[in-house]
Amino acid sequence: MNTKNFAALCGVTVISVLVASWVVASRPATESSDYDGTVLFPSLLDDVNSLDTVTVRTKDGVATLKSTESGWVFVERDNYPVQRDKIGELVVKLTRLTKVEPKTKLQDRYDRLDLVDPNDKEDTRAKEVTLTAADGDEMARLLVGKRKFTLGTSEGGTYVLLPDDPQAWLVTGELNPGARARDWLVREITNIKADDIRRVEVVHPDGEVLAASKETPEQSNYTLENIPSGMELRRDSIADDMGRVLSNLLLDDVKKADAVEFASEKTIKATFEGFDGFIVTVELIEDGDENWLRFKGVAPADDSGTDAGAWSEMIADVNKATAGWVYQLPGYEVAAIKKRMTDMVREPEEGA
Repeated sequence: MNTKNFAALCGVTVISVLVASWVVASRPATESSDYDGTVLFPSLLDDVNSLDTVTVRTKDGVATLKSTESGWVFVERDNYPVQRDKIGELVVKLTRLTKVEPKTKLQDRYDRLDLVDPNDKEDTRAKEVTLTAADGDEMARLLVGKRKFTLGTSEGGTYVLLPDDPQAWLVTGELNPGARARDWLVREITNIKADDIRRVEVVHPDGEVLAASKETPEQSNYTLENIPSGMELRRDSIADDMGRVLSNLLLDDVKKADAVEFASEKTIKATFEGFDGFIVTVELIEDGDENWLRFKGVAPADDSGTDAGAWSEMIADVNKATAGWVYQLPGYEVAAIKKRMTDMVREPEEGA
């Protein structure tokens, strides 16, 4: 990886790398009597443009993050894109780690500092971080344990253990590499605001249809269609959540499309129609406690609205990003398209 690639990797954090070259040479505001002052990885800042792979190992598995021509990808997630600023942030923090004081050398006390290897203890919170160069050389490796918030600096400290060294250390700085896929993956799927959605129609596997719409973007609340006779909305804004589903929609996990079967007798289908003529279709399947979704957009006709061109670009981006993938989302993100008419209406209260 050349200098230009690393700058692209870090984006705005490249400035932080330059700042780090000064920080690692300075001491923390508060020093213990055993203050060591040794930089944990002294050559990392100079060699960082050789970085090829970041591996994070926890009790839940391994995350392998690899640099490619098209950007950083998550190997165990079929090379789905990774947030490059997260890689840059981790590298910057590693360059700043400085030994403050030695702690225990006794293995039976490692657990108190969350420094038991994930291979040796099922419920440990330790995380092993390894940085590897393109030629396969190991650039940095350490086991990351508990934080110490009372070190006396703004960042506090972290307990770490280095390979082939029984000595645990307290080091300056905060280091908390992500343990979940969502901590690394590019999470945004769509970001289409409710003001741009004219109508939402949800078709449940048993044929029940739930639809809500607006006449204009300025209309305060969505109108729930086909309310049963003698029933009323549970609250005036209850249908508004349906229009907000595509706004800042963030994934928890991802799989290749063929890894999840969308059987018609189990699939909820939601169709979002925009004021400018675009359409986004979302299909949802429940697998135990997990919600898996797939997406497809249809661009508006050229004469369908004042912003048809911009929406055509937006829909093309959505289709390009989501083609071939299915996404796991938390329940609260998709609750609105799981609702039934009985969740939306009630009998009027007596005397109301």
